Amino acid sequence: MRKRLFVGLAAVLALTSGLLANGLNLNGFGARATAMGGAFVGLADDYTAVFWNPAGLALIKKGTFGLSGHFLFPTSDYTLSTFTMETKSTMYPSGILGYFQPIGDRVVVGLGAYTMSGLGANWNNTGLENVLIYPYPASAFTPPVEAYTWKSFIGSIVIAPSFAVRITDQILFGATFNINYGFFRVNQWGEYQVIPTKPPVLANLGQRTMDITGWGYGATFGLLVKPADWFSFGATYRLQSKTKLSGTVEFSELGTVLGLPESSDAKANVTSPAWLAGGVAVKPLKDLTVTFDLQWTNWKKLNSVVVSLLNSYWNEAGVTEATMDLQWANKIQTRVGAEYKMGDFAIRAGYYYDPAPAPDATMNILVPSFTYNSIAAGFGYATGGLHLDLGVEYLMGQKRTITDAEAMMPGIYTMKILVPIIGISYAF
Repeated sequence: MRKRLFVGLAAVLALTSGLLANGLNLNGFGARATAMGGAFVGLADDYTAVFWNPAGLALIKKGTFGLSGHFLFPTSDYTLSTFTMETKSTMYPSGILGYFQPIGDRVVVGLGAYTMSGLGANWNNTGLENVLIYPYPASAFTPPVEAYTWKSFIGSIVIAPSFAVRITDQILFGATFNINYGFFRVNQWGEYQVIPTKPPVLANLGQRTMDITGWGYGATFGLLVKPADWFSFGATYRLQSKTKLSGTVEFSELGTVLGLPESSDAKANVTSPAWLAGGVAVKPLKDLTVTFDLQWTNWKKLNSVVVSLLNSYWNEAGVTEATMDLQWANKIQTRVGAEYKMGDFAIRAGYYYDPAPAPDATMNILVPSFTYNSIAAGFGYATGGLHLDLGVEYLMGQKRTITDAEAMMPGIYTMKILVPIIGISYAF
C-alpha cells in the first residue's frame, strides 16, 4: 500500500508546488502594465506599482483607487499514444486593486491586494483511465474503473499594506508587507492498489480529492531612480516566504476496498520563491515611452515538496508523508513594452518570453508548465482624475513532447491562454 499511495499522491504533490508555477501565474497585473508586456519595473507610475515596484507609489500625488480585472481563458490538450483529450471551456478570474494616499509631499501609504495565482484545469475526460490501466480492462478492478473528474482550481491572494517615500526628487523607495493566502482544490483518479490475495485483487481507490488552504508572510522592496524626465530605472526584490497549508486528502473507495478511512488531514509547507527584477523606461519622443525588464525567479527553492498525512490508520499502514523531487531550475523572463499618448488617449503593446521552470520529469495535466511567448496590446483613456484601460494578452505555450516512460505523465502537451483585461482608477 505504501508504494501505491505514494505514486497516487505524487501528482497531488506536484499541485502543491503550483502556487507559483508559470502555468498558473498571470505574469503581470493591471490593464496598462500588462498591455506593455509587463515591462513595468522601471516605470511603475500608477497604483499597480504595489506589485511591480512599490517605490513607484511615491509618484502618486492624490488619493487614488484602482481596480483591474483579468479573465483567463486557457485552452489545452493532452495526447498519449492515440488518446487525446481537451480542457473544457472555463474562465478563471484574477486581478489587482488598491487605495493609496499621500501624506505630505514625500510619503504615500496604502493597501493593495492581488491574485498572485489564479488558474487551473478542467478536463473533458474521454477515458484517460483506460489508457493509464492498459492492458487491464476497467472491469478487472474492484470496483470497476470509470471516467473520473480531472480538475484543479489553484490560486493565491496577496494582501499588501504599503508605503513609499521620495528620498530625493530623483530617488524613490517603497516596501510592502505581504500577507499570502493560498488555496488548492484538486480532483483526479486515485489510482489502484494490488492486494496480494489468490487471485490478486486490483483495488480501485476511486476519486481522489485534495482541499488545502493556508497563510504565509513576506515582503517586497523597491527602488526607482529618475535622473531625468525622459529616463528612469528601477529594481524590485520580493523575499521568499513559506505558506503553511492544511486541509484534507480523500480517496472515495479507500474504505470499500482496503477498510481504511477515506479521508486524512494533511498539511504542507510551500515556499514562495524570491523574485528579483530590474527595468528601464525611456522617452525617445515626448509622447512615446519604451520599457525593458529582466525578471528572475528563484525556482530552485521549489526543488522538493512534502505533504504530511495525519490519519493514524494511514500512518499505521506505513503512509505518513510523501515527498517529490521537482528538479525546478531558476529562470529569467525578458520583457519589452511601449506606450504612445495621443492627447487623452494612449495605445500600448508589449512582448515577453517566459521559460518553463519544470523539467519533463514533473510535467502533469493538472498544473502544466510551459515556455511562453506572449504578446499584449491595449489602449487607455484619461480625463481629469479618471483613467480607463483595456488590454488583451495572448500566451502561446510551446508544445512539450515527453517520451520518458519514467516521467510523471509522458505525452504531448499544448497550451494557449487568452486574457482580456479591464481596469479603472480614479485620483480624488
